[in-house]
Amino acid sequence: MSKKNYKHMDDATRFKYQSLNAIERRKIIKKYSFISLIIIALLMMIAVVAVYTIN
Repeated sequence: MSKKNYKHMDDATRFKYQSLNAIERRKIIKKYSFISLIIIALLMMIAVVAVYTIN
């Protein structure tokens, strides 16, 4: 929601929208951090397997 629409809202409504936006942001951050950790773990597993099979 743009800032100009906030002029017609009271404080409770503005707080509600900010809280909902924060919850959505947190969900997105959780999702992408989980995916990135899985990718890092897979790369480490591939590196370990490669090191043990090369020797």
